[in-house]
Amino acid sequence: MKPISTGLGPLLAQLERRARETLDLTDRVRAALDGDEKAHVVSASYREGTLVIVADSAAWGSRIHYLQETLAERLRAQGETQFTKVQVKVGKPG
Repeated sequence: MKPISTGLGPLLAQLERRARETLDLTDRVRAALDGDEKAHVVSASYREGTLVIVADSAAWGSRIHYLQETLAERLRAQGETQFTKVQVKVGKPG
């Protein structure tokens, strides 16, 4: 009988790569924000051409939403071009 983890090598590597990409994108989004908003970005990811940013509260989500055009311009200037729109959601750090 083979151990359960035998076929998981590639799957775990893919999961690790996706997690790293999410963390890197989150760091780039935070760096593109000037104010206190950066501390309230929980995560950032792509979904079907949309940059989805999760903020830790509705108040901070509103502030980030207000800055979305400036944020998008700054990210595009840094070479981040995988999105056509920005969506801000509210969630709790996990």
